[in-house]
Amino acid sequence: MKYGVSVTDTSEVQEIEKKGLQLLEKLVQFSKSLNEIASFQPPRGIIFHDLTSATQLYSTIPLPAYTSRDLIHITPLFETWKSIYISTTNGVEVAKKYYSELDMDDVAVIAAHELTHHVNFFHADFKELDEENMWFVEGLCFYIPRKLILSEEKFNSTMYVESCLINKYKEKYGEYTLNMFGESASHSEELEYSAAFYDYWRSTYVVDLLIKNYCNNSVQELIDYYKEWANSRKVSTLQTYFVNKLQISNEDAKNLWLSY
Repeated sequence: MKYGVSVTDTSEVQEIEKKGLQLLEKLVQFSKSLNEIASFQPPRGIIFHDLTSATQLYSTIPLPAYTSRDLIHITPLFETWKSIYISTTNGVEVAKKYYSELDMDDVAVIAAHELTHHVNFFHADFKELDEENMWFVEGLCFYIPRKLILSEEKFNSTMYVESCLINKYKEKYGEYTLNMFGESASHSEELEYSAAFYDYWRSTYVVDLLIKNYCNNSVQELIDYYKEWANSRKVSTLQTYFVNKLQISNEDAKNLWLSY
């Protein structure tokens, strides 16, 4: 994959490129594993940024990781990501400890999340995908990189930390159904990373539970269900399809934010 470097502080060029190449190496390895799950069309390249370049020069998106014009944009500096994630912990000590120890694998998961959006089973009309079904795409695009990049222990730690943060913030942001993905961020008057992350945490949490409890611990089985729904001309929302197909009880569906 081709890469470029963009910085607003030229003193960071060498460090950005050094860390970027480390990240790129991990992405290459991830791509091989991802290809065993699904085919994908890789993006044209990746741009490595400092925080200001990513969030103020190339975009106004507050998070320094996104895909635009078929290019992945990201800062490879895990110290930057530490600061971002620690700002969401709000007194949850287990989360603060975990995020204080972030490393390049954690940044690789973020970059791999962007890459996973390119898998072919999400179809060419991804941009036209109804917002009410977006939760599954975002959750799966975090679940797969975590499973392929992180150790089992670290995967479980990540999921536990995020479950703690969900419990911390659910009173503030609410427990609306997942078809309202992004609701927390839309009601945040100031930049709050927790508001941006809240629905990503919840979506990944639900994808994990669907795989564990309803799909024989097989991500491929869940993907096959998604394909079946997508090929059925989407006669219902994805969450309604899952509730019916997997015979999820009304109580469990509500607890999973799949129904009211």
